[in-house]
Amino acid sequence: MAQMKAPKLFLKPLLFMVVIFGVIAVVTSVTFGNRLKREMTREYESKAMALARSMAESDLISILEMDAGTVQARVGQYQAISGVSYVLVSDENGDIIAHSFIPDVPQTIRKLVTETAETLPGDEYKMLSLRVNDSKRLHVARPILNGIAGYVHIGMDSEIIARNIQEAMVEQQIVMLILFGASLLAVFIFIMNISRPLTLLSEYADRVAHKQFDNVPEVDSNDEVGQLARAMRSMAWHIAEQVSTLEARVRQKTTELQEARDALKQKVEERTSELLRANTQLKIEMAERNVIGDALRKAERKYRTIFENAVEGIYQTSPSGRFMSANPALARIMGFKSPEEMMSSVYDIGTQMYMEPARRKEFLQQVDRKGEIKAFVSKVRRRDGRIIWVTENARKITDKDGVTVCYEGSLEDITLRKKAEDQLKRQAFHDPLTGLPNRALFLDHLRLAMERGRRRKHLFAVIYMDLDRFKVINDSLGHETGDELLRAVGNVLETCGRSMDTIARFGGDEFAILLEEISAPRDAIAIARRILEGVRQPFSIGGNEVFTSASLGIVLKTDGYDRPESLLRDADTAMYRAKELGKSRFKVFNQKMHDQALKLMALETDLRRAVDLREFEVAYQPIVCLSTRMICGFEALVRWQHPRHGTISPDSFISLAEDTGLIYAIDNLVLEDACAQVKHWQSVFSEQFSEKLTLNINISGKHFGQSLLLSQVSRALDNSGLEASSLNIEITESALMDNPSMAEEILQQLKTLGTRVCIDDFGTGYSSLSYLQRFPIDVVKVDRSFIDGVEDDQDSQAIVRTIFSLGESLGLKIVAEGVETPAQLDFIESEGCKYVQGFLFYKPLSATEVDNVLAKSGKG
Repeated sequence: MAQMKAPKLFLKPLLFMVVIFGVIAVVTSVTFGNRLKREMTREYESKAMALARSMAESDLISILEMDAGTVQARVGQYQAISGVSYVLVSDENGDIIAHSFIPDVPQTIRKLVTETAETLPGDEYKMLSLRVNDSKRLHVARPILNGIAGYVHIGMDSEIIARNIQEAMVEQQIVMLILFGASLLAVFIFIMNISRPLTLLSEYADRVAHKQFDNVPEVDSNDEVGQLARAMRSMAWHIAEQVSTLEARVRQKTTELQEARDALKQKVEERTSELLRANTQLKIEMAERNVIGDALRKAERKYRTIFENAVEGIYQTSPSGRFMSANPALARIMGFKSPEEMMSSVYDIGTQMYMEPARRKEFLQQVDRKGEIKAFVSKVRRRDGRIIWVTENARKITDKDGVTVCYEGSLEDITLRKKAEDQLKRQAFHDPLTGLPNRALFLDHLRLAMERGRRRKHLFAVIYMDLDRFKVINDSLGHETGDELLRAVGNVLETCGRSMDTIARFGGDEFAILLEEISAPRDAIAIARRILEGVRQPFSIGGNEVFTSASLGIVLKTDGYDRPESLLRDADTAMYRAKELGKSRFKVFNQKMHDQALKLMALETDLRRAVDLREFEVAYQPIVCLSTRMICGFEALVRWQHPRHGTISPDSFISLAEDTGLIYAIDNLVLEDACAQVKHWQSVFSEQFSEKLTLNINISGKHFGQSLLLSQVSRALDNSGLEASSLNIEITESALMDNPSMAEEILQQLKTLGTRVCIDDFGTGYSSLSYLQRFPIDVVKVDRSFIDGVEDDQDSQAIVRTIFSLGESLGLKIVAEGVETPAQLDFIESEGCKYVQGFLFYKPLSATEVDNVLAKSGKG
């Protein structure tokens, strides 16, 4: 039996053949099955198409006549065909005419019939696989007369294909199994035949290993096995000879080794005496080392004390992210009771301690690149879950080959310092009164929104808001009330805005809103309307109901800007345009406003140059005394002689001069020139007039916010020599209303100086009568709007008559402005007015023209 055992050498080829044959069998089965499935499926599809075509063409008349009985009989005939599962005929609307289902058509087929009638083109067909009553079916739908006469639906049983394939596969597997068994038996017999001599040779080789060289096996064959047997016999003889030779040599070497052992024993004795001497020297060295060791231990205790009691956390970490050593301070900072507990709990510093693992990677990259790192700030998580800020100083420790051994460094908790820095940053970027972002933070958010808008489709808008009449509220109710109002308005803006919007206060009563991620411009307009409505509601502040309103400027088209300041500038321009149109409204910025702003900027530049070059001239409109029809005084009117645009009237640049502060220089220029000119006329033509000529100078209300007016008037009078009583300072009612307390103080100072005060455009303000009583007024000029209507307007006549009567009772000088027709003059003169000014007598004249008029008047 031992000789019939196949050697292991042939088991691997046998196993390989089994595997190869199995793979061939599986691949053949799969390929054959797939081919059989395709052929049978194609045959079923062709059969289904042929049956559907036959059904559609053979029973056309019955279907057209809607003969359900005939069609049902035909359906029964087709149902009997092998492989046909069901047959259904529907009309062109998907209503079923006949079918082979028992008892009723499944809902899946009904839905499919309806979809086919709606979607199947007239000259095509539909073929698909579906499940009906838990059975797989091949469904074919074909139109009858291009769908006009309806549709034929035939279902073929797909499970027949599966059964045929299964039977074919079983047959094939049985045949393959029989072939495989026969082949395996033939292979086994063949292997046993060639393995017997190899087994004999293997057993002889085992005996040779035990020095048994007899009983050499006889293998009489001319193949490789026979050659191997003959080679083994020859090798056994040679080995026997070699063994005898080796035994003789071993005995010889044993003798030599004995002699060498004796010599070695002598050397050992000599070496022992040398070692005794070395041992004595070693004891001396050990004593020295003990002394050095004591010194090192003392140093270690010293530095250990520093390590243990340090305020900063000190550590060593491995490159993999574990703590190799740590002091108690580091454990306390990280919320652990001891360094040992921390080192046993933390196995990955980057993921367990750092809030941002990427920050740990950056730390390691910088240390590896530079060798050390200083003041590396990160957020870490303590054991109790609290987040703290730390700063680290660390360096890399490497071996002699440059391989990183560990990282060592120190760590400090800077959470309190970070909070202080955050507080300072908040104070730097937020308004301290309202808590809203300030201009700097708003511009930063606006810059980011513009960058997002350039990278992708990101719509946003900017609203610039200014409160109306805030100065009146602040001055009348106090700054505390004004501050409360600003905080309340800030709350309203936060309510009207959205979470992604930025609402900022720029200072004073100016606010700005950045509306991000809007879907259309109408979204920004809707929010602007909510803001206006919210600001109009009464605010309860300090027991008072405070009312205010706001003017808004909106920039919707933001894709043409490259700087946030430019966008904010245009929103501010639109806001001022809203104020000009009546306040409590919003205005959307457009190109026309931009052009106007550029034009205004150019005009401002020219205006500043004009002040430096004194491009202004003074025109004089005479004031006529009706009793003598003679000139009794002049109103000085400024004119700008522009080098390119010619003469520019005051209406075009006075408001700009007031906004830019140039009005003080212009008023001073007019004051000095006019005083000197009138003083000249007083001197030259003094004999013509019974009274000295007077001068009316228009003063901007902006002077009531400054303290320069009194000194400018005093200097102009001193330089020209004009008496103060000859100068009338003209102010408007609106100027008195803007700053009444300051105006009253300055007017009293002018009265003390000796000048007279004239109120211009009387009747157009809000509190004219109270002004006459409160302020030191000498002259009242009736506004031309009332004079224009005295010819045919009873109301204008009554107002003018009342003003004349009031002025006479108060002892005021009344001057009627804008007299242009004889009828106006007749009415004014009949009501007792003594002084007039208007085109009926004189238009504004240059100084030369006045010289000529006065000269002619003297000759007459």
